Amino acid sequence: MKNTIINILIFILAFNIMMIIFPEGKTQKYCKLTIKILIIIYIIDNVLFKGIVGIDNFLENLPEETHIYEREINIKSFNQEFIDLINENNFNKEEVIVDIVLNFTEDMNIKAVVKVNKLYSVDEQNNIKTILAEILKISENNIEIDL
Repeated sequence: MKNTIINILIFILAFNIMMIIFPEGKTQKYCKLTIKILIIIYIIDNVLFKGIVGIDNFLENLPEETHIYEREINIKSFNQEFIDLINENNFNKEEVIVDIVLNFTEDMNIKAVVKVNKLYSVDEQNNIKTILAEILKISENNIEIDL
């Protein structure tokens, strides 16, 4: 019951704030009608249906995280020649790198996910990371090798 009274007071407060914000006219009349209908629905809901609709339900369903800026560029989809040149110049024309996907992180750093054609040893993976870090001008820590 305490929750119901508090929520009705919140609706009435919203009604009074709306009266201050909107000048006399059609907008104020529409807002008055809308808030009165919401108050009536809320009271009927609490009396007859034991409070299925409530302000608390709306507040619980708010998203917890804001969307983070994400951008992904797949180099293979628009420039296969770039990957072929890297393989030709650094790996004796052997197809080591199949695809490169560049991701921009929250703080606008570049992270590269490199897809290779087979599983390589740790030394070979470090060599690939060094070569790509030099070419893409990013840190080796921001390069991930994926099979």
